[in-house]
Amino acid sequence: MSQYFQVIMTAATSFPFIAFLLTFPVLLINYHRYGSISKWSIFMTYTFIFYLMCAYFLIILPLPPLSYVEHLTTPRYNLRPFVFILEFIRDNPLSLFHPRTWLPAIEAPTVIQPLFNIFLTVPFGFYLRNYFHRGIKQTLLLSFCLSLFFELTQLSGLYGIYPRPYRLFDVDDLMLNTLGGVVGYLVAKPLVKWLPSKERILQTASVRSQTVSIFRRAVGFGCDIITLFMTMLLINLFPVFSKATSEIAIVLAIIVPQIIWQKSLGMALVRIKVTNAIGNRPQWWQIVVRNLLAYGVTGGLIMIELQLMDSDIAISATHLSWIHILIIGLTIPILLIIIDFIMEMFSKTHQLYFERFSGTDTRNTYEN
Repeated sequence: MSQYFQVIMTAATSFPFIAFLLTFPVLLINYHRYGSISKWSIFMTYTFIFYLMCAYFLIILPLPPLSYVEHLTTPRYNLRPFVFILEFIRDNPLSLFHPRTWLPAIEAPTVIQPLFNIFLTVPFGFYLRNYFHRGIKQTLLLSFCLSLFFELTQLSGLYGIYPRPYRLFDVDDLMLNTLGGVVGYLVAKPLVKWLPSKERILQTASVRSQTVSIFRRAVGFGCDIITLFMTMLLINLFPVFSKATSEIAIVLAIIVPQIIWQKSLGMALVRIKVTNAIGNRPQWWQIVVRNLLAYGVTGGLIMIELQLMDSDIAISATHLSWIHILIIGLTIPILLIIIDFIMEMFSKTHQLYFERFSGTDTRNTYEN
């Protein structure tokens, strides 16, 4: 049991890093599909990821030394089905007429190992039914595929890292894991009435999607930054434009799409668009002003601040005090912009400064 606990602790330690890497894609998928974030969906998604990590670590850990595996002479695979039943009959100390053998029989490897292989995929079947809404046939197939992935991972010596398998590829494990997925599917049925239904989740998401939250906009902005970066890389292929790479990228990747379609690529992915103050198509100059303030002023202030901080090292002592004054002076408007964004997080009627000055707004385009 201590070995299993250590593996779960390893998964728990690694999970925050995996969760951090997956947060942006998870947010993007939810905003694109539903127009909002369902707390229940987020909970189920991350617990499902954590479960898969635990299951994967349980079948590969602990990792033995390479020198130990090189000298192994144990079988690499077992293709005979129901060997676990024969081992139970042969090695288990159970005697039905002797109660003192019952507990040792349950604790014997011939019982623990098959039960472990069943329980390993019970949560998988539960998630497939309650969260992914799969049927019994799909659950059977997907449980088998998950088990086959685990077994092939072991057979390959952890994808060739080891010269040979250090754990047995066992056809019995395939059957028991698949059975576990089916058991999880069946166990999930009585729990359905205690859990949020898909219809309720979609209804809640549809209502919440009408409000464009700052987090939704931030996800779209993150996609736009990636688009800007890729556009800048393409522009840099042409030396004649190298002196105005960022400006041209903003025009091509942000301003032009917003003028034509009222949305950039990032905004389209999270189902929002730019409108005027009353929800209609804005004028082209409003979009230009909006982005000059959002990218030019905000981005420009931050870039100048960073450059001034870097110049502290190379600047002469006589001009150092002026540099510090400029840094403090630029910090004030940057703090005001940060406060503006914080107010947007907690107020449903607040508008960001570049929206107020440009007479624009951001509206939802998601339709259920």
